[in-house]
Amino acid sequence: MEDYLPTIIDCIVRAVSPDKIILFGSRIRGEKGPDVDYDILVVKRGLTSRRAITHQIYMSLADIPAAVDILVATPEKIEQERHKQGFVLAEAVKGRVVYER
Repeated sequence: MEDYLPTIIDCIVRAVSPDKIILFGSRIRGEKGPDVDYDILVVKRGLTSRRAITHQIYMSLADIPAAVDILVATPEKIEQERHKQGFVLAEAVKGRVVYER
């Protein structure tokens, strides 16, 4: 099974110039297989439209034959949610930083 993470990171960096990219979820837990997706948190300062940035990212990943789930947040939003039980952002920040500007 091919590892698409380097390609995913490259596409995201070129599309939106993030401050940080964090891999979390099943791949961090060591799960493998064709049904295991890439859970990615993209951290970017100064977001005006999280929806627009998310759309740009998904468009940049359109040619990658792997399932990718994207979360986009500002550092401030992450800090607000960091300690809240059961929130996806709280789990995402426990992942592995795979890119940092």
